Amino acid sequence: MIKPCAYEKQGLIDHAIGSYRVLDGKISESYYKIISRRLERYGIVLDLNGVKEIVKDVVVLHDIGKAGEYYQNQFDDNCNPLKSNFSFIYHELGSALFFYNDYDVEKAEEVKSLLTLAVLNHLNAIRGISDYLVNKFPDKFDEKMIKLNKYGSIMLQNLRGVISKSLKVSDYTFDDYHDMLYAFSKKSDKYLKLYNLFLAPIMLGDNLDSSLVRNNGSKTRFVRILEGELNGGSTL
Repeated sequence: MIKPCAYEKQGLIDHAIGSYRVLDGKISESYYKIISRRLERYGIVLDLNGVKEIVKDVVVLHDIGKAGEYYQNQFDDNCNPLKSNFSFIYHELGSALFFYNDYDVEKAEEVKSLLTLAVLNHLNAIRGISDYLVNKFPDKFDEKMIKLNKYGSIMLQNLRGVISKSLKVSDYTFDDYHDMLYAFSKKSDKYLKLYNLFLAPIMLGDNLDSSLVRNNGSKTRFVRILEGELNGGSTL
């Protein structure tokens, strides 16, 4: 059984691990040092190992929002779709709610905001935080999209030893959604722009793993560019 599902015939746990695995050797030591130094400029102190653990966690868990009951109810236990027009629309919102509410960074709580923004914006060519309104869910939103406990708990249990800490996940509510967006609407801290440092490895791992698993002989121009850069020896 491979449910919860990340896509047709692709398990979410496999995608989580695969998104980090494809980054092996692709994130340079200097990139982690850059993150550490830039955080320190804003008084956020994390040692290099702490930065590495957090990057791994956010890459592995960036799609935990897909564990929402709405999405998983579209598939059987082997991730065969039960309808032809299955969709993971708005799944990044569940991921953001997880990081905002249930992911703690010891002695560096500000980093939680950066991770929340990174996962909320990892589909920024389609949607980002600016597309969400504080006082209402988006059109055609179903609250089961942010009910993550049932399948998200299975995901976290199976990722023990992969991620750096013991975590829980919840069934989130409109109040959670409102509180998160309201908090960000009031934040003006300059350090928030650093979320892009975590967004880059998420997008790289997510797109490369998805291409490897779902590729039917064709690749998007974006994935071809990524592969070309990496095969040429480029690193983050």
